[in-house]
Amino acid sequence: MEKQTIDSMVGVLDARMNRQLKQYMDICARCAICKDACHQYVATQDMKYLPARRAELLRQIYRRYFTKAGQFLPALYEAREPDENLMDELYESTYACTGCRRCTYYCPFSIDTGWITSVSKGVLIAAGRGNEMLGQLADAALFKADNMDVFDEIIVNGFKDVVRELEEELGRPVAIPVDKQGADILYVALAGSHSIKPAAVIFDAAGASWTLSKFEAANYGFFFGDPAKAKLIADRFMNEAKRLGVKEVVITECGHAYRVAEMFYEAWAKEKMPFKVRHILEVIDEYIKDGRITVDPKGIAEKVTYHDPCQIGRNGGIYEQPRDIMHAIAPDFVDMTPNRETQWCCGGGGGIVAMEEFNDVRLKSGGKKVEQIKATGAKLLACPCENCRLQIEELSKVHDLGLRIVPVMELVAEALR
Repeated sequence: MEKQTIDSMVGVLDARMNRQLKQYMDICARCAICKDACHQYVATQDMKYLPARRAELLRQIYRRYFTKAGQFLPALYEAREPDENLMDELYESTYACTGCRRCTYYCPFSIDTGWITSVSKGVLIAAGRGNEMLGQLADAALFKADNMDVFDEIIVNGFKDVVRELEEELGRPVAIPVDKQGADILYVALAGSHSIKPAAVIFDAAGASWTLSKFEAANYGFFFGDPAKAKLIADRFMNEAKRLGVKEVVITECGHAYRVAEMFYEAWAKEKMPFKVRHILEVIDEYIKDGRITVDPKGIAEKVTYHDPCQIGRNGGIYEQPRDIMHAIAPDFVDMTPNRETQWCCGGGGGIVAMEEFNDVRLKSGGKKVEQIKATGAKLLACPCENCRLQIEELSKVHDLGLRIVPVMELVAEALR
């Protein structure tokens, strides 16, 4: 491998290196407790998906360039010079990871393998080995932002079509405001009407002051592993929120988009935002509890269970609000076991649903989620994450689960009085 490429890789690792990451590099005891926590390793028994092994590949580079022992006696101290074989191993183990961080929850040292994996992606990108599909999707989002004079009219006309669809369904006029100065809420949806219509119905019922963002919430720069691109993608609606003077940005049912906006953006931007960020389920739960919307407590008659998306739940801390919502509208609600912090990843996170090369491991690794769903006896799954829904819909077909998978806000819209 060329020296210039190696220097770029080491430079990325050096730039990301802080005391916490250095501790993660140094303290792994190789106890392998993480193996039973990882849905991919449990399903495949393949060492390349073992969380400790994922981290070890980056540690080999770390030891070679950041420790004296690794510099002078690399073979003895398991330090490794980057070569194409190492890059191949690092790529396959890193981009296959869904970033669920269940391994971190079980690690006796709380080593954040998800964080290590994100650094590994940065190293791969520096070596020209970042995932091509995720990179293209990130660039497409930035292209749209850079050419809004071309896309603006198309976007607004698309929203008008959504209004017509919704009015036909409801049989009454409905408003979906766009570019509304001084609204309380900027709602950031996904591409397509499915994440706009139920939210519009709920906001309308609550009498909320809101406006719809012209940009979608999805952030493939985050999945790609490039914080600079991820910030630029999030800039689109964050700057829109500043311009419109809203009080809060509400992110639709999308796990990683919420986490990017709420947990990472201010650190990337190095400034405090003049508004708060919330997930749509936090808002809906508040509307129900404050009496701003009235729902039928028997609105969802089917037996229903709830899936904790990793980015919203384990990585975002939102556990009780969706369950309180389900209890408010579904008398036959049953939780999965385990749930909350220990719920199994469905296998579809981290952008893996967009990378066809990982289809086999993706579907195999959903086995624990299939077991969980079957054990509840439910045929309706409330699922507040787009990637999780895509994955579980495919799992339902493969395993003949006969499952109806619905966004939580869509169930709330069904149960509105």
